Amino acid sequence: MIRRPKRLTWRRMKFGIGAGLVLATLLIVWLTGLASLRITLAESETRANANLAVQTAVLERLLDKFRLLSPLLARSPDIASFYFKERADAEPGIAAIAAGMSGAEEIWLMDATGKVVVSSQDSVPANAIGGSGRIPHAFTQASQGQLGRELIPGTPDTPSNYVFASPLRTEETFLGVLAVRVSLDDVEQAWALSKDPILALDGNDRVVVSNVPDFRGMRAGELDPGWNVVDLSLTGRMQLLLPSAGAGNAHMQLTSDLPVLGWQVRTLVDIGDARRQSGWAMLVALLVCVIAAGGIWFLIARREEFMREERRNRAAALRLERRVQSRTAELRRANAHLEREVGERQQAEENLRQTQAELVQAAKLATLGRMSAALSHEYNQPLAAIRSDAEIAEMLIDRGRADEAKGNLTRIGGMVKRMAEIAKTLKGFTRKSGTDIKPVSLRQVIDEAMLLLQPQIKQSGFVLSVDLPDEDIIVAGGRIRLEQVVINLLSNALDAVQASPAPLISLSLKREGDEAVLEVADNGTGIDEEALPQIFDPFFTTKDVGAGLGLGLSIAYKIVHDFSGSLKAANRDGGGAVFTMRLPAADETVLAAE
Repeated sequence: MIRRPKRLTWRRMKFGIGAGLVLATLLIVWLTGLASLRITLAESETRANANLAVQTAVLERLLDKFRLLSPLLARSPDIASFYFKERADAEPGIAAIAAGMSGAEEIWLMDATGKVVVSSQDSVPANAIGGSGRIPHAFTQASQGQLGRELIPGTPDTPSNYVFASPLRTEETFLGVLAVRVSLDDVEQAWALSKDPILALDGNDRVVVSNVPDFRGMRAGELDPGWNVVDLSLTGRMQLLLPSAGAGNAHMQLTSDLPVLGWQVRTLVDIGDARRQSGWAMLVALLVCVIAAGGIWFLIARREEFMREERRNRAAALRLERRVQSRTAELRRANAHLEREVGERQQAEENLRQTQAELVQAAKLATLGRMSAALSHEYNQPLAAIRSDAEIAEMLIDRGRADEAKGNLTRIGGMVKRMAEIAKTLKGFTRKSGTDIKPVSLRQVIDEAMLLLQPQIKQSGFVLSVDLPDEDIIVAGGRIRLEQVVINLLSNALDAVQASPAPLISLSLKREGDEAVLEVADNGTGIDEEALPQIFDPFFTTKDVGAGLGLGLSIAYKIVHDFSGSLKAANRDGGGAVFTMRLPAADETVLAAE
């Protein structure tokens, strides 16, 4: 009973929104068309005004050019006497030359009565267009001492002409009139380059010049009686000519005044393109509005669906909140328990790290314990030799043979140096290793490991083959810990070949791409396939009880992995086992800097 009014209200709201969208679409389309028409008409007006100014200037320049010609010729001191006294019946002469040079259509002379005496077109003035009867206004102005002006209207077949007339005088005597006729055909040819109709109207609204020949001689109202003039411009200089029923396209009319002549120059610009562009703009606006309205309607529908989903989610959230509240206490207790466990685990990890460090040290000491007998022999033998050489040297010195005693002393120094190197390496190996990772020379690691194991190898009589590259290989690690790895691998190999009739151990070092590869192989009994997966587990050993703790390979495995490397064990095809250690190679320049 409560939801029905809400649904009814929402339906009415959607109907109102739809009607509003339709009205907004119509308004936007209309405003877009109007704005587009205004903008396009303004652009057309700008172009038409520029063209009108240029074409008006063409007409003004032409008339200004010939306006000064008649006064200049009339003021010549010899022209009156030349034509009226001495050469009245002669050839046109100067008039023809002046007309040809200036571009005037005709230059003629009239006497005081208005009769044509000389014309530039013909020696006989019968073909001349002049005469006071054709230009009465200009002749009267010239006879009064002014510059006479008069238009000779044209027809659709002949262009209009404009006449400038100046008086001819000798001192104070009026002799006649000199007239210059200018054809306006040149102006119409210049206007013909414009695609829009251009016309010049005189004071009686009669077309005197136009790039449309049929307009000559017509009144402005006779051009198209079906057009109505509507002012759409902001300046008042642009008018829109709307065609009546059955007429052609609408035109925009622009005007420019010639106050000196009392004329008006007009141009008619076809605005059909502007109306078409306005139509396209309205169509685009309609499409955009339809798309936008569809998007808005889609959003409204999505909002309604979202509201329904929100109500469902709110109900589910309330149910979930009750569940969360019921589990909050349990989670708090569980978090407290986890915090205690984390503290215990962190303490256990710290104890484990300490235990591992102690185990590493214990493994090193155990290795030294195994090598103690060989190291004892390595020290006892040079000590005996030193005692013997010292006694011999003392005897030689007592007998005065000091030079011979120097050789004994030199041998004693070499043996002492050898014992010092062993002691130095042994001291460094027994020191607790740190956790720093630095560039380490694998050649140096192998040499020091061989120095410590050399007494044991010599005592056992086993053959050790060492294959090292010409160039040193640098890795990132710890020198003492890597020595421990090499010693553990070689010690295991020595134990593995104890029962072999021809014991052989090989150590090789090479570089494969960005890795350093060290292999320790033996020809012993190998590793059982069942024990191979557990070979690196702590406290796992294949030796007899009391012969080992099973920590050497486990510690070596952990050390190599701490240096981002790998240590693998496998059986050889010909018998025996091989251990392969891979470490990322480092830059040698870093070792030099260290």
